[in-house]
Amino acid sequence: MKIGMMSAWNTDSGVAIHAELIGREWVKKGHELKVFTFIKDDFHGDGLTAKIDEPFVVRCFGTSTKTKFLDPRPIITEKYYDVFIVQDLRMLPYQNLLKIYPLIKKKSKIVVHVLHENSLPEEPWFYMFDWDAVIYFDKRQKFIKKVYENSYHIPFPCAPLRKFDQEKARKQLNLPLNKKIILIFAQRGYAPYLPSLPNDLKDKILLLILSSKNRVSDILEAYSKSPNIEVRVENILSWEELDKYVFASDAVILHKFRSRGHAVVSSTIFQILGTKKPFLVPKYSDFFHPLNSEVLKYGNNLELGQLISDIARNDKKVEYILKNAEKYVKANVAEKIAEDYVKLFEKLIQTPV
Repeated sequence: MKIGMMSAWNTDSGVAIHAELIGREWVKKGHELKVFTFIKDDFHGDGLTAKIDEPFVVRCFGTSTKTKFLDPRPIITEKYYDVFIVQDLRMLPYQNLLKIYPLIKKKSKIVVHVLHENSLPEEPWFYMFDWDAVIYFDKRQKFIKKVYENSYHIPFPCAPLRKFDQEKARKQLNLPLNKKIILIFAQRGYAPYLPSLPNDLKDKILLLILSSKNRVSDILEAYSKSPNIEVRVENILSWEELDKYVFASDAVILHKFRSRGHAVVSSTIFQILGTKKPFLVPKYSDFFHPLNSEVLKYGNNLELGQLISDIARNDKKVEYILKNAEKYVKANVAEKIAEDYVKLFEKLIQTPV
């Protein structure tokens, strides 16, 4: 199957995580994938996660919020597409995309939109595209069926289950071997949220705050003097580099209540859930739907401290959520989700309009 896809790619955005997880599986299965993505001077996200793009990637447009640039030639000079996919329409240069959309429709057996909105957009232009199908990954996005009856739910894909030696990861990152390490992820719009630890654990636990350069000054000012806190400043991490920090840790705090845009879920949790580590997330945040018994949830820093205490003493609830997380990843692993997309594409192509 020949698949064209307009999407973020090789950046730290949630859209890129979604696209890369399914797109790379399509390539593994022998499908011909052409990815059309943002130019390096104007892309969606904070940074690039790969130094070199894959051979099937072409950077030929900018964002709708900055340059609005689109070079249509790489897209319209392809002879045909079995499927042409548009991911996250709002961030694409939609004004210029509309101009070539009739030609894309003509060259494609079906054209599909993957929805990344958390509510129905109020802008009329959003509804000017005639999609053969709309795919949404969170059941709360079912609102799109009010506009497009040809909408289908396929869950957000998970990176596969994997493991790496903790001691080796710590040595490579120059982290202590004799303490429990709690990773506090403070990139991609996540905030540093620290637990109130019981006194008997304060000397046994290292709180490792992983920050990006644009936030580090505030974080250093607030936390650098604490003996059980270390602040690490990293540029945008590749998938492998982020994995290494997670594998070096005993648990990970992902603290997020508000999105920087119109995000529906925390894509990061689906990227790293398969590392078999306990993840701690805010109880009242909407970003970790549909995860419930697969993660540990806290309401305040006291509850967070108690959960970390449970992790330190290998409480049964930790074993319980890890088993559930493993089941969730297996049920929604990228290989399976990518195949679910292909099955839907085949059904839509075979069904007369």
